[in-house]
Amino acid sequence: MKKLFVAILLLVALGPFCVHSEQSSGTLAGFLSKQGLSGAKLERRFGNHLFVPVSINNRRGALMIDTGSPNTVIDVNCVNSFGLAVEKTGSNVGGLFGRSWERFGSSKVKSIAMGNCTLTNVPVAIADFSDFNRDGGGPATGSHIADSKALAHINGVLGANEMIKFGMIIDCTRQMLYVNPNGRSSAVSQSLTSFLAGRGFARIPMRLNANDHFDVQGALNGHATRFIVDTGSANTLIDTQVAVRSGAGVTALAGVGAGGAGGLVEGINRTGVKELAIGSFKLANAEVVIAHLSGDILLSKSAAESNAGVLGQEYLSSNFAVIDMGGMALYLRHPDSR
Repeated sequence: MKKLFVAILLLVALGPFCVHSEQSSGTLAGFLSKQGLSGAKLERRFGNHLFVPVSINNRRGALMIDTGSPNTVIDVNCVNSFGLAVEKTGSNVGGLFGRSWERFGSSKVKSIAMGNCTLTNVPVAIADFSDFNRDGGGPATGSHIADSKALAHINGVLGANEMIKFGMIIDCTRQMLYVNPNGRSSAVSQSLTSFLAGRGFARIPMRLNANDHFDVQGALNGHATRFIVDTGSANTLIDTQVAVRSGAGVTALAGVGAGGAGGLVEGINRTGVKELAIGSFKLANAEVVIAHLSGDILLSKSAAESNAGVLGQEYLSSNFAVIDMGGMALYLRHPDSR
């Protein structure tokens, strides 16, 4: 899911309770357990999206892991089930393709439990996820939780604010989310850098841009740009004009794509990129999706802030991405690296 345009300031007051189990010290799980972090198992559903099974105010559900959303968002169709009181706001919902007429609501969730951790008093935005859940009654997709068909409904997204505050670390390939009960820690992030460097990972610094999106330096066919790191996007999606300027060809219309909350859609194409660089990490002959993206997302009026689009799950998961939200770093490793 892409950027949600929330103008209101949501104050975060979270208090976690975590229990960690013993893990092999040679694994990332074991290393992070020794650092005091607790893990929650993720599931891959709806093509290529990562979900965490949760309990929201003691009612079972599932949230998409979405680094592309600054705020945690709950589906308006679930507010009664979760017992949420909703206040209106003047902030419009939007995504990659622009803003819609819909406006966010706001609320506070008493508790969100995931794995062995519970976050309390979580401020959330409220938006309509009906377009996402249109096919929610389809067959189960291999969930390890009983009655996965009932859990196919998207109850919302876990956004970047909570991930930053609790120094969450996302293992995109091994499908794990780690939470630090003591909050973000520079010591943990520094230790993680050393641990992953010894295992062949490249470290790419992330920053928060003017839209509160995490982005990284990169290049398309040698043309310098930036990419938003978006675990809520199944595919890497590049703006059409940026792709053309970088020398990528544009094929005939391949279909339509949804741009996140707000229900906006746009025609999309696929194209090949001779070299896709993410920091110092390079991918040869990469295939990406292209479409006309909103200027609000691209920040194209500012040379320092502008980006080409989003880096999505297909390259994050296939290149062993580990995302340290508290330490603001993306780690990637080629599949053939050791």
